[in-house]
Amino acid sequence: MKRKLGKLLMGTGMLLILAAFLLTAYNIWEAKKADEASGQILGHLEDVIDRQNDLEDEQKNPLYQLYPDMEMPVVEIDGISYIGILEIPSLNLKLPVAAEWSYPNLRSSPCRYKGSVYQDNMIIAGHNYNRHFGRLKDLNPGDGVCFTDVDGNRLGYEVVDMEAIPGTAVEDMEAGEWDMTLFTCTYGGKSRVTIRCRRSESF
Repeated sequence: MKRKLGKLLMGTGMLLILAAFLLTAYNIWEAKKADEASGQILGHLEDVIDRQNDLEDEQKNPLYQLYPDMEMPVVEIDGISYIGILEIPSLNLKLPVAAEWSYPNLRSSPCRYKGSVYQDNMIIAGHNYNRHFGRLKDLNPGDGVCFTDVDGNRLGYEVVDMEAIPGTAVEDMEAGEWDMTLFTCTYGGKSRVTIRCRRSESF
């Protein structure tokens, strides 16, 4: 009886190890696909922004400064609308940002969760892939963040606060007068690593 129980426990243990291995392999594969997809989208967006900058003369007052309530312009790539490019130099990250949040969209890039950079209330969500938002926890106060919209307007931010917010606390995510918020789920999804930023002319 003990031998049978021992074999059963050993078999169960082996199955659990195999399941963990397969899950890890799948997560690595999914993260790689996400990195490749965001790289292709980024290339398209940079081309659009470069062409836009070539066409437009320098303006003393960009349109969004005159009309901060205006909708952020978008560029459509493969059926998905994008609003710009997010850069986090200290993490060596440069990523496209989709205009609308959805689980399918998150597989290829971070997404606008809510708000607008023109109104200083942007919230951006990203998957915890290593080449997306998986390293947000490594940021420090004073680190720079840049956002470039599809018209080529570049806005700088500085990290000022970091929080761990429970996964169900939607109101806490949207609370406070932060110019930009970046967040991602921890492994297991119990909480969200949340980075709060203020506008800064230094970045």
